[in-house]
Amino acid sequence: MPDLDADPVAPSETSAPAPQGPLHEQVFRRLSADLMAGRFAAGQKLPLRALAVEMGTSLMPVRDAVQRLESLGALVSTPGRTMMVPQLSSEERADLIRLRMLLETETVHAAAERRSEEDLADLSEDNAAMRIAAERGDTTAFLAANLRFHRGLAAAARIHFLEALLDPLWMRLGPVVRELTPDRANMLRTTDYHDQILRALLRRDGAAAQAALSADVMDGVQAITAGALPQG
Repeated sequence: MPDLDADPVAPSETSAPAPQGPLHEQVFRRLSADLMAGRFAAGQKLPLRALAVEMGTSLMPVRDAVQRLESLGALVSTPGRTMMVPQLSSEERADLIRLRMLLETETVHAAAERRSEEDLADLSEDNAAMRIAAERGDTTAFLAANLRFHRGLAAAARIHFLEALLDPLWMRLGPVVRELTPDRANMLRTTDYHDQILRALLRRDGAAAQAALSADVMDGVQAITAGALPQG
């Protein structure tokens, strides 16, 4: 993916900052969502001025936001003092997915016990959006809907502090997914795993939900080991 200086990326509908809160917080939430959804590629430079222009704001809130992201390890600064999405080794990528396995299998088990009918409806809608995007070959829409699905599982679990643990992992994995670019078959396979998760949630079957989530994540581990896409 090219640098923002050369080819600014139009804001996505899923990453626009919420209107509430200070401007630097809005920018931080938007950039966090963009990283998690794979809008930026590993190794991509993010010049502050280009970000400020794209977001229609001054440099100060952008600078504050990227400094917070740097403190989380989601961005790094280059020798030229430009912010950049970090490039991870294959071992680091695999370890991130294994950490997701630990956290998200517990997440989905709790979601099976605590989910509401509204949660199920939202998750079904997100997975349907993923399938439509996969059929169309729309990677950006697919990754955005995939993020909504996994964040929806976390919300349905109703576990305190869970978002603070999962978001930094997703921020690191999103660019890896963008860098490797999923193909149609891979995207459709992910939606099949999600269908299995949804059926388990409907039955409130935590063990089955864990098994489906584990299969989804392990598919990503195998893909990373082979140098292909980490998905799930």
